[in-house]
Amino acid sequence: MAYTNTPQVSTYKTQRLTLVGSPQQRSPSPTKDQRFVNLYPELIKSPITDGKKYYLKKRPGLDYVTTIIPGVARGIYYYNGTIYTVIDNRFYANGTLINTVGTSTGPVGWCEYNGAYNALIMLDGAVGWVIKDDGTITQISDPDFPTPHVRTPVALDGYLFVCRDGTADIYNSDLDDPLSWDSANFISAEMFPDKITALSKNNNYIYAVGTEAVEYFYDAALTTGSPLARNDSAVQQFGSKAAFTVVQTDNEVILVGDSGNGGNVVWVIDGFKATDVSIEPIKEALDAEFDEIANATAMCLRISGHKFYILTLAISRRNLVYDFDEKMWSEWFFGTPENPFFVPFATDSKQGYPYLLHGLTGAVLRMLEEQYVDEPDVSTTLDIICTATTVKLDFETINRKFMYRLSLVGDSPNNNTNCPISVQWSDDDYNTWSPIRTLNLNGVMPAITRLGTFRRRAFKFTFAQPYLLRLEAIEVDINVGGT
Repeated sequence: MAYTNTPQVSTYKTQRLTLVGSPQQRSPSPTKDQRFVNLYPELIKSPITDGKKYYLKKRPGLDYVTTIIPGVARGIYYYNGTIYTVIDNRFYANGTLINTVGTSTGPVGWCEYNGAYNALIMLDGAVGWVIKDDGTITQISDPDFPTPHVRTPVALDGYLFVCRDGTADIYNSDLDDPLSWDSANFISAEMFPDKITALSKNNNYIYAVGTEAVEYFYDAALTTGSPLARNDSAVQQFGSKAAFTVVQTDNEVILVGDSGNGGNVVWVIDGFKATDVSIEPIKEALDAEFDEIANATAMCLRISGHKFYILTLAISRRNLVYDFDEKMWSEWFFGTPENPFFVPFATDSKQGYPYLLHGLTGAVLRMLEEQYVDEPDVSTTLDIICTATTVKLDFETINRKFMYRLSLVGDSPNNNTNCPISVQWSDDDYNTWSPIRTLNLNGVMPAITRLGTFRRRAFKFTFAQPYLLRLEAIEVDINVGGT
């Protein structure tokens, strides 16, 4: 029964609770605890009042552009007005077959080259290609070109740098000519007894990412052998087995790292400073991949005023999304929450949105802010199913509570008279859920009443309408019982 400590204190109260938070899964399984699917947090600040508003916002949708050819996607890059793609062992320019490549599995690597001429470089592990601005495409056929190689090329100061696979050796092309190579022109990463898995670049430094360490090299203008020299004082004592989680963006490099002591971490390296941005539920999901973490892929894209790092796991096929701006994690799915967001490769279109390549269908897609559905092909439209699952709420007491009203605080998605969002709740630690009830987001007061009794309760909100969704909070009326 309801109680009061004193006659002057009421046990009835109205409380507003934010919906924004980090994932809180207690294990690698995503079935319990706080989780946000196809939603991301957004903070709006006022420089005048120093006020802050936190929202959950629906992710942008995917708009179909064209299909290259069905097959296993390996990479996409937009360069000089052309969309280049690799699917299976075939290399395409704007959908036209250029040639076959030397391998048929695994992601390919790209970089832009600036020397005596500008070009796009593509490596597939066996063969390298140079695509000049005039459209001519030339295979790197010099016998001293490192083969097989790590598929992450880096260009710096007129040189192209490529690491021979299974070694710690970084080879460089001749100055101003990525087609010409000398077997004596290399430098080795020697501070740790590991092999290089990826090369990346930040400002004027090349990052040699090994399995146990990251070493830094710079152009010392040496005239014999490699022009590079090592910055011995700037080593990072973690590496990465997941070469294609290494992404260079703006002034940062982000990767899934392994210290050699067990466990995986998402690191952001800014200059010589490394920051762990992964929270415990993310680390647990990474560790559950075991050796398959080596096959994880990642991409970075800017959309809706945010910069996202999208990490696709190989076993669970979960898509863990880190927001650089809000420094928080969420998950994205494609179609239903049981389907992965399987568009693992992206490139900047130079037009304010990214192009993405579907992992299996060969479809090129655009991600657009005002696209509120997913269109994976020319004839299919999928709702973006947004799900927000809260923590267990107990309002600071384990005593029984009586809930009389639940309201959603957020925007009205459209001008129609009805825009439903479903709500369920669990009073037994996410094991079972109540029957679905529906709120109308376009109503004057989106609310449901008579929600029964509970001690600890979690809510799950599901939205599958073709409109923008932005939620701010939930508001509840409760009465606290005596026991």
